[in-house]
Amino acid sequence: MNLLLDTHILLWAAAEPHKLSSQAVTLVNDDDNRLYFSAASIWEVVIKNGLGRPDFQVDPHLLRRGLVDNGYQELSISSRHTLAVSHLPEIHKDRSIGF
Repeated sequence: MNLLLDTHILLWAAAEPHKLSSQAVTLVNDDDNRLYFSAASIWEVVIKNGLGRPDFQVDPHLLRRGLVDNGYQELSISSRHTLAVSHLPEIHKDRSIGF
């Protein structure tokens, strides 16, 4: 199965795996699954890291390197992808970057 992990799941898988649900742990650890991360997730981490909050100490360079070194595949993002966001169902009111 192909799995595109969102930013929360990437961060938890990398640094706080105890926060993952048992289902998420099973999926992430299944060697038959292909794990992907979006360039947008790294961008989110860069932005959040740039805020300088003491409760968020994630080096985006190390995160990306760790993901790649552990077999995750990076998906790039294009303007076509960003435009598609306007067609997504509204599952929450704020579509801005943030987690």
